Amino acid sequence: MPLPEMAGMLLWIGNHVIALSRFGGFVMNRKLSERWHGPFWLGGMALALLPFFVAVGFDGPRAPWVLEAGKFGDNVIRSIWWALNGSALGGLIWLKLSGRTMIGSFRLWCAERHQFHWMWFIVSVGVFGFHNYLFLEGFRFTPIEKLSTMLGRVLTGAVIVGVYWLACGLSGALAPKKMRRWPWVVAAFLPFVMLADFVAILYWKNPIINLLNQLDEMGSFDLGSNLASSGVPAPPWAVVLSFFLVVWIFYLLFHWLAARNWISWLKMPRWILLVFLCGLWGGVWAEKAVGTSWKSRNALRWGHNVYDVHVIAGFEPPLGVAQFDVSFHPKALFEEREGVLGGDGKVKRPDIFIIMVESTRQDAIAPEHAPFLADFRDKECQKIGTTWASSNSTALSWYGLFHGSLPVFWPGEKAASVRESKLETPFWFLQLKQADYRMGIRTVCDLSYRNMGATSFGTNQELFEVYEQSPAGDIHWQDYYDQIPQREKTSFTSTVEALKLAPSSGNFYFIALDSTHYGYRWHEDFEPPYADYYDEAGIPGFPSDEDIASIKRRYHNSVAWVDLQVKEFVTELKKQGRYDDSVIIVTGDHGEEFYENGSWFHSSSLLPAQTQVPILIKWPKGVEAPPQASASHLDLLPSLRDLFDLPQVPGMLGRSLLKASDGERTQMSFACNTGVSGVCMAWYRDGWVATFVWENPFSYGPPEEIHLDDIIGPDGSIMLREKPSEWLDLLRQKFPDAPERLFSKFNVVTEGP
Repeated sequence: MPLPEMAGMLLWIGNHVIALSRFGGFVMNRKLSERWHGPFWLGGMALALLPFFVAVGFDGPRAPWVLEAGKFGDNVIRSIWWALNGSALGGLIWLKLSGRTMIGSFRLWCAERHQFHWMWFIVSVGVFGFHNYLFLEGFRFTPIEKLSTMLGRVLTGAVIVGVYWLACGLSGALAPKKMRRWPWVVAAFLPFVMLADFVAILYWKNPIINLLNQLDEMGSFDLGSNLASSGVPAPPWAVVLSFFLVVWIFYLLFHWLAARNWISWLKMPRWILLVFLCGLWGGVWAEKAVGTSWKSRNALRWGHNVYDVHVIAGFEPPLGVAQFDVSFHPKALFEEREGVLGGDGKVKRPDIFIIMVESTRQDAIAPEHAPFLADFRDKECQKIGTTWASSNSTALSWYGLFHGSLPVFWPGEKAASVRESKLETPFWFLQLKQADYRMGIRTVCDLSYRNMGATSFGTNQELFEVYEQSPAGDIHWQDYYDQIPQREKTSFTSTVEALKLAPSSGNFYFIALDSTHYGYRWHEDFEPPYADYYDEAGIPGFPSDEDIASIKRRYHNSVAWVDLQVKEFVTELKKQGRYDDSVIIVTGDHGEEFYENGSWFHSSSLLPAQTQVPILIKWPKGVEAPPQASASHLDLLPSLRDLFDLPQVPGMLGRSLLKASDGERTQMSFACNTGVSGVCMAWYRDGWVATFVWENPFSYGPPEEIHLDDIIGPDGSIMLREKPSEWLDLLRQKFPDAPERLFSKFNVVTEGP
């Protein structure tokens, strides 16, 4: 070939120099174009990431492709994909401006025999398969249905991993020589993330994406407060450093493996991988298409709806067994003219004390480790059967209690507080203030977490004489958790001292305790009732019966510590002569699961282990409080209003516990994190549970379409009905009061498949 034709016809792709024909491209000014190769490639990546940094890092304007606050994890995934494509686009622009033809270069890239990292591929697909299998645990598939579903998911994983590999390879091929391995660090990120999600589902039955999404709920990224409030005893810098260290270790491991002769022998043109991936995609399509002809309706629904990522469309089953068009009743609105507490002089203003105990199950109040509270419940409090939280998470549960509304309205109000830095005070507190109540809020947690303070008490802290919290940033992370018991002692001591100087009535105090959160702590001076408790770091992934029992013993030790504190506080109230005329409410914000349904702790389901809490109510002396079959947080505000002879307000789901009931009412709870089940709302009545799902559960307004997911009776799930109308009949039979209380419109959608 003559020298003029050979000049400048070299293009680096992968680790090879490839000679190009005049149709493959040529270099007009090699020195100039090589100098600008890196800036174009990095510039494309930077421009792709810029909208994410502006929106997430600085709470700035959001581009249409950047999701709203509260979607941090989803935005991370999107940003990685955009970064790969942005860098590839930058490389392509440089390729074009340097005089090469892009089509010819792409053709050569596809034809190049490239080393295929099959070990990384197998590990990634394997982790994806095990990860997806965990999602199916607990659903009632037949063995052949589960096998078929898993085949489809493994093929789906292979397609996703293969496309991911090609994207990293394309970005690397278009990168400058010194940067070609950078995208493979991103590739190493994939199995690590799936492995982390695997562990999260194994321990908590909640995808890690749900945790990551919460990191910017306040509009800007705040890792520290989320770690502190979630009970993770680690500083933010250690978590970030550990993350990048693990990713780097994965990268070095796969890079080392790729250099081994027994691994690196497999080299093939990239077009073969493209054909291979198309074949796998066809397998996914075939499994879905054939499965629709023989799988049960529920198997199709479960096998599709529990996963967020799919590579084909057109086979989407319904979300539930029956669909309903609904209109939620609007949130209860109060009118200022309805009356002031004690304004006519006829109503005495009792002291009101609400003690909120973190992560406390109803069955945790037992004589063995909570002797005072068990005796207090049995002898001093209103007789109530099963009692429920309004949510499986603290922030939403507090919202339900103080607003008297199902927390379906919480996401919208939280978003408003982030957007406007202002949120109105719940009307109940305004009424207390108008009645000259002295109000105090004392917590040992960080009220900025998930905007818990604003959504529970409003942003006007001046209404309260005391507004005490413990921001995570004010205390060294290592001490933040160890000091919880001492901070609780301080809260009670401060309240007792304040009451000594306060009027004899007209005081309101909300005291929130945190020792019973995971970690399960007690004061160093306290002798716990159980000496043989679990004292290891972390929780076993496959626990034995003894593991579970020892963890529960540690939990019950923390309950015993709370029991002692409440006993001492009540004793002080008696000494001050306040006890008889006071309202004392002791409750939990949500339950705590100990692997009863394959999960730990809370915020992963609405099953009773995570939503059944104690509600102990001691009314003032002389108040008649009839026995109740059940109650929930939603009943507390209507009951207190009834105590003051205030009228019931439309939109309040709860009912006064001071009124006799003809039969058990339906209790309701709303999910913070929907977990792998996707359940957003649950109804409870007489041993029966109805669960509901809908799309976008944390949109800023109540849904207009909901789907009945399941009805679970004392003997298990009821899956014999086929038609939506049959499900509606059963729903009205078991929960006769629920639809009218919750909805102004509740219409079943016509039969469907």
